[in-house]
Amino acid sequence: MSTALSLPRWLGAIYRSARSGAQLGVASLALGLACSANDRGRTSLRVSAGDPEGPVFYETGDSNSSSGAPSTGSSAVIFIEGQAPPANGAISIDDACVIKAEPAELVRQPVDIIVLLDNSGSMDDEAGAVEANLNVNFASVLSTSGVDYRVILISRHRSEPREESSSASTSVCVQTPLSGLGSCDSAPQPVFSERFRQYSTKIESDDSFDVALDTYAPPFDDEDREEKFDRAPLGWSEWLRPGAKKVFLEVTDDDEDLSATRFADELTRLAPEHFGSDPVHPGFVFHSIVGLVEKNPPTAAYLPSEPVSAEKCTGNDGDVTSAGETYQELSRLTGGLRFPLCQFDAYDVVFQRIAQDVVLSRGVACDFAIPPPPRGLALDLDNIAIAYASGAGGSTAQLGQAPSSSACQADAFYISGDRLNLCPETCSRVRSDPLAAVNVLFTCRSQIIVPR
Repeated sequence: MSTALSLPRWLGAIYRSARSGAQLGVASLALGLACSANDRGRTSLRVSAGDPEGPVFYETGDSNSSSGAPSTGSSAVIFIEGQAPPANGAISIDDACVIKAEPAELVRQPVDIIVLLDNSGSMDDEAGAVEANLNVNFASVLSTSGVDYRVILISRHRSEPREESSSASTSVCVQTPLSGLGSCDSAPQPVFSERFRQYSTKIESDDSFDVALDTYAPPFDDEDREEKFDRAPLGWSEWLRPGAKKVFLEVTDDDEDLSATRFADELTRLAPEHFGSDPVHPGFVFHSIVGLVEKNPPTAAYLPSEPVSAEKCTGNDGDVTSAGETYQELSRLTGGLRFPLCQFDAYDVVFQRIAQDVVLSRGVACDFAIPPPPRGLALDLDNIAIAYASGAGGSTAQLGQAPSSSACQADAFYISGDRLNLCPETCSRVRSDPLAAVNVLFTCRSQIIVPR
């Protein structure tokens, strides 16, 4: 019996109720159950619906009657490829594949965004541009998208008008709607909100990595690294949310004295539950607004596939110390974007682009729990397949099952413990398609695509 030939037709029939709930940004997941042969014969069957040009559908239920009529107990749906139903509506379970559909959702993963802003003396224009765009062109895009986000700003708070002092000119004050602060005209300290936290400490031109690591949790190496208003005695780590995707945004006109690989190694060892356990493939994204040369147009992003540039930007007199090669390397390592710092009068475009990337890569769940089988049936893991339908109206593709994560390939998934996991390439495709529909299919034959 083939399950793949009529896949679109029987997906439409069996999973219509589950698919109808899909909305923008929320995919639909239908779960079924595969039965092992040694459990067949425990269930009686009755015809439920049929398609003379495709598979025939039946409804099953536990029964002790000789007529085979299903009871009101547990039930499932079965299909037989290309066969008409028998006249009496009864059929042997040995001829059928049992499928149990359970609707569920692909859930958007929350995102914690850690902003590292250089407070050195040459950053006055840039600090003002960041302050002006955090609410209008960053938080607003995130809010409109519906993503569950939190911004954690690590930078010195501005408690007086920007023109009052040199320290105020390179500091940042965030007000409503992102924070709870109504005005920055007189702001003794930050006011937190559900969406905003600020760890107020000074970041110099070449030590943002050091500050981020040192202030993550006590003990702090330097008293100057303690949060100025004593709002984070446990460091900024207490503001991170379990299960939220982690995204960094660096803004500086200089370079870092700690290497990108060293920072990734120390951060993943410090908190693997938040940043991943493999420094070669860290579990966070690092975007950077640094002094690298402009592209055409000047606000265009450098993609992770593009090499590090040592050439410095020239816009607004090009007064930068470095192209920020270390930050660029970390952006490339983690799949982040890079932008030229000199275009601070066009940060609206830059912040909108970063916010859009956060929304696209915020993380749709790429792993699914395996539900328990119906009463009286056993689960055959080898028979599980996954179907992916593009939200753009593309055709349905059936994914094969790799025997392990190391055997992953395109259009595949693997099983680990009690979870189904999309392979990385497939996961990236699903996450970039907010209207995608993913159906976990429990079929009648092995779906293993690579020999064990």
